Order: sequence, then C-alpha cells, then structure tokens
Amino acid sequence: MKRLKITNDHGWTPRTLRKQERKIKDASLRVRVTAVRLVMEGHLGKDVAKMVNLCRQSVALYVARFNEGGLDHLLDRRLPPGRVPFLVGCRLVACHF
Repeated sequence: MKRLKITNDHGWTPRTLRKQERKIKDASLRVRVTAVRLVMEGHLGKDVAKMVNLCRQSVALYVARFNEGGLDHLLDRRLPPGRVPFLVGCRLVACHF
C-alpha cells in the first residue's frame, strides 16, 4: 500500500490546522481537517482512518482534495441538486400558513 503524502501544504502547518479545527463547528468538516493534519504529522492512512473512525478511502480522498486545492477545497461540500420541489413560489408560501 502506498503511503499518503501531502504534496502541497498551501501554507498550512499541523499547528495552524489544529487551530482551524477548533474554529469549525460542523463535526464532519472538522474530521476532514483532523485527518489531513494527522497525515501531515506522518501517520499512516489506515491508522488515521482508525483514529477518526473513517474508511481509509475517505482519508485518501480528503488528502487528495487538500493537495489539489487547500483547505477551501477540502471544506467545500458539493451536494447533489436533489429533487425539484413540487410547490414553487407563492404556492409554497401559502401552504406554510
């Protein structure tokens, strides 16, 4: 198995990532930053996965996203568009009263 590696730290250090972790309120986003920080500190991907209770593929994905675009890209959530609402506009507002 190939070792995970931070190829571009985008100016972040483990210490600054830890400070950023404390500021993040959303737990799932905080886990992403924690995983990247632990890899940056030299832990193996499978060990990081056990520590933060993720699968190793998720850890590898988070490291790849961090390498690609930094912390902003790591914390970006691309949600699927989902189903189009049945009620739109004023009909939706009228139903809530």
